[in-house]
Amino acid sequence: MEFSLRVGMALVGWELEVKRYLCIHLREGIIESVESWSSCSSESPGGEGFLALPQPGNAHVHSADHAFPEYGVDMGLKELVAPPHGLKHRLLESTPPSMLVDAISEFYTLAWSMGLGLLVDFREGGGRGCKLAQKAKSLTPKGLKALILGRPGPEWPEGCEGLGVSSPLDYEVSTLKRLSSEHKPAMAHVAEDMEARIKGDFEGALEAGLDAIIHGVYLKREDLEAMRDKGVALIFCPQSNMWHGLGSPPIAEAFKVGVKTALGSDNASWNTPEIWGEARAALLIARMQGFKEERAALEVLKSIMVNPYTIVGGKPPIIEEGYEAKMIIADTSNLGIFEALNPYSGIVKRVSTASIIARVDGGDLKELPKSKFKH
Repeated sequence: MEFSLRVGMALVGWELEVKRYLCIHLREGIIESVESWSSCSSESPGGEGFLALPQPGNAHVHSADHAFPEYGVDMGLKELVAPPHGLKHRLLESTPPSMLVDAISEFYTLAWSMGLGLLVDFREGGGRGCKLAQKAKSLTPKGLKALILGRPGPEWPEGCEGLGVSSPLDYEVSTLKRLSSEHKPAMAHVAEDMEARIKGDFEGALEAGLDAIIHGVYLKREDLEAMRDKGVALIFCPQSNMWHGLGSPPIAEAFKVGVKTALGSDNASWNTPEIWGEARAALLIARMQGFKEERAALEVLKSIMVNPYTIVGGKPPIIEEGYEAKMIIADTSNLGIFEALNPYSGIVKRVSTASIIARVDGGDLKELPKSKFKH
């Protein structure tokens, strides 16, 4: 299949360079060229007010929690999620597998409808939990890559595509090191609260050779420098941290130090997979922490459009000749982004799921459903 798209603006290449008035030519699902507006036919889909972006990735979710939305709003983090007796674990154990599959599939489909290209899913329950997610994935529209990370448990590691453990403190370092070397990518929650940090979960994570750690709320500059030097990525979940009253993660310091960062929405019980809210929260936190440089918004965009893919060993869906066409199209006609002095800031603060009207998956251009209202 061959077609072209006209857009008033796009983020192009690995550095997400802002380019205006483009015609993006696609052939057999590959971006054949990115040229000037005039190279497009007037019949080509798109228009001046449209913005083309690489499909963003959500680097950390717990999908099965979607089976019980907004449970335990009056409870603390440990009461809710600490294994094995936290509320979510009791609910996961008591919920029929078919209902969990339905919930996970609904969550994946919601992520697809929000324009996501990648979802990194932490599944509880060993191989059984991973296999439920695999079944749910088979029911999801094509185009979203759901990467299912599991943890040791029943039928481990069947169905699992990597390692996602609750905490390094749950394992001997030698055991976690072996698991990390055998199951890639390998990730864990680290320094989400002060107690875990004091107990040394961060040191255990570094020694075990994990590819990425989640949260890092209580990491200091020297910790971030150690991560940078070892090539360990840091996945922030700012809205989740704030919801649970844990504090703000060190986003500004991570940007300054040069740690590879990504963003995730965390538990589906309390957050949808919508990544733009996380992006706005990350930018606001970075500014509150004193990082007001113009490149702050660009770092946030890299954290959803480039880094989630490279952290898991994949190829980012950048808009460039020779790459697979994996884009979202936003209608930004009335949002002021094209007029913004800093377009990166404008995109982070003004794009939302509501403005994303289509997604391109290879040779497939699909309009996204915005309403079920009939008239």
